[in-house]
Amino acid sequence: MAVSVEYTATGISLAQYAAKVSDLGPVLNATGAYIERLSKEAIIRGQTIGGKPLAPLAPSTVAEKQYRKKARGILRRDGGLLASLAFARTSATEVQVGTNLEYAPWVILGTQPYVIRPQSAARLRFYTQDGWRSARQVNHPGLPERNIFDGFQDKAIPFFTDAFGKYLES
Repeated sequence: MAVSVEYTATGISLAQYAAKVSDLGPVLNATGAYIERLSKEAIIRGQTIGGKPLAPLAPSTVAEKQYRKKARGILRRDGGLLASLAFARTSATEVQVGTNLEYAPWVILGTQPYVIRPQSAARLRFYTQDGWRSARQVNHPGLPERNIFDGFQDKAIPFFTDAFGKYLES
């Protein structure tokens, strides 16, 4: 004896739903692309994904950017971080958005104060708001947190929910 129950109020059987749920690839890819786009837009705007302004640049950094004519904004020295942001499917049920740049955790999550010493010269040479300076070492105050991903849940979860519903109904 067999009992068959099928829910078809939407025109889709439970078996069809089960097949779709077992392959979340299209929904995860759409969600990853969406969060990647939000992350890049946040950097361009100088804000977190949630809309909060990123910590301002130090006056010496502003001066150096102006001197080098690279005044693009916060987290935008040469475009490397922005270009490196990408999403990747890490499993059948997970997508991650991030970067493979070694320095990214420091500029996004911030640092404690640290000492900078010259690697191949006797003195460091750098540009500040007062012009060129040199020193045997610099006591850097640390980088402030500029976490562009803050607030992503408020946008990603509704997007995923909507995309998942549309995917099930397609």
